[in-house]
Amino acid sequence: GLVAGHPQVFEEVRGSGLMLGIKCRVPNTDVVAAAYGAEVITVPAADNVIRLLPPLNITEAEIDEALARLERAAAGLHAT
Repeated sequence: GLVAGHPQVFEEVRGSGLMLGIKCRVPNTDVVAAAYGAEVITVPAADNVIRLLPPLNITEAEIDEALARLERAAAGLHAT
C-alpha cells in the first residue's frame, strides 16, 4: 500500500518477513532524511533502496505507527 500510494517516491518492496527493502524513485538519502524527520530509522542500501529492520518482537500497533510515519515522510517528499 505504501508503494501504491506514493509511486513518485517508491518503486517496489523487496525481501520478506521483517527484513524488507523499499526501492526508491527519489534518492534514497532523501527518503532516509524524511523518515528520520518522521521518527523512523531507515538505512540506505545499494541500488537506491532503504532498509527496514524492525526488532523481531515488534507489535502490529507499532508496525501500523511506522507505516503511518513513512506515509507522512513520503507525502512530505511529494511536496518538495
